[in-house]
Amino acid sequence: MAYPPLDPEEIKELKEFAAQEGRNWKQVLEKESWWRGLPMHGFPLLYGLRNSHGPSWLRSFRLPTE
Repeated sequence: MAYPPLDPEEIKELKEFAAQEGRNWKQVLEKESWWRGLPMHGFPLLYGLRNSHGPSWLRSFRLPTE
């Protein structure tokens, strides 16, 4: 499945969330927001990614290293 490309703000928010949560950021996001269907406090764009991209995308996604 082809997913819509991320915009710079979504990437920024993913990087900030990963920095806050550490090494297991994907598991935290998936468990606390995506499985439960609740937005993450302070990270409103991540909930939209849940709806547009889903957990399979999250598992394979790699943060850009720039």
